[in-house]
Amino acid sequence: MIEKTKEDSMDKNEVLQSQGNQTKNVMQEIKEEYTKTADFLEEHTGIQLNIAEELKDEMKNKDFDANIEELKALKEEITGLKAEIKRLNEMENIGLSSLIVRDIKTVGNTLINLQEKAVGSIKHLYDNMKHQLSYNLTKAQEKFMQMKIGIVKGLVNSMQDFIKAQQRKLDTCLEKLDNLSVEIQKDEEKLEKDSANKEQTPIEKKEQNTKEKENQEENVEEKSEKKPSVLKKLKENQQKIKKEEKVRDVKAHKKDKGMEM
Repeated sequence: MIEKTKEDSMDKNEVLQSQGNQTKNVMQEIKEEYTKTADFLEEHTGIQLNIAEELKDEMKNKDFDANIEELKALKEEITGLKAEIKRLNEMENIGLSSLIVRDIKTVGNTLINLQEKAVGSIKHLYDNMKHQLSYNLTKAQEKFMQMKIGIVKGLVNSMQDFIKAQQRKLDTCLEKLDNLSVEIQKDEEKLEKDSANKEQTPIEKKEQNTKEKENQEENVEEKSEKKPSVLKKLKENQQKIKKEEKVRDVKAHKKDKGMEM
């Protein structure tokens, strides 16, 4: 009984160890992708903000104030999200509790939302820059604007490429997380079921053995009542044969005597 308990405990520990390793790997992958996305958005937003501030100084107007405010607000949100990602990174021995899964998905959804905001902010900046070209600009201003437009076009392309690739990675990570949660739940249900079965087995086995023994005894009794055993039958036959032989000997002896007379 003690050996079985040790064996059961080892099986459970192996399952838990496997779950822990899988969870650790998936979590590590998710945290790395989250960090990478947040870093990219922060850097990208910072470049846009610098361009907007430079354009304000160069154009000598307040047309870029709205872009500057939008980009500052976006940068603050990204900074806040990075702090949340850092908190996740610093957590150790993370299990897939519903709270942790919810936190991870919340961060993922916030990242997607900030990506959309980043796309919106760069579009607003680009549209404003194009609009500035309709003004009476000096040659220096126009040249400066065209140069910055070229930089922003490059930012647009890099953002599109990054978001497409990164979104696939994030979707894959979250899908892995969902699948792992389902697998762990199945493993836990199987462990509970096996544990329950193993606890009941000795009792059931004892009852089964007792029942089988009783059935065997009943069958023996029934058979013995219905017909005699083979050994008994043999003994009866032997006695019968001896009796018949004795009778024959007596008759033969009498016959011999008669002949003599």
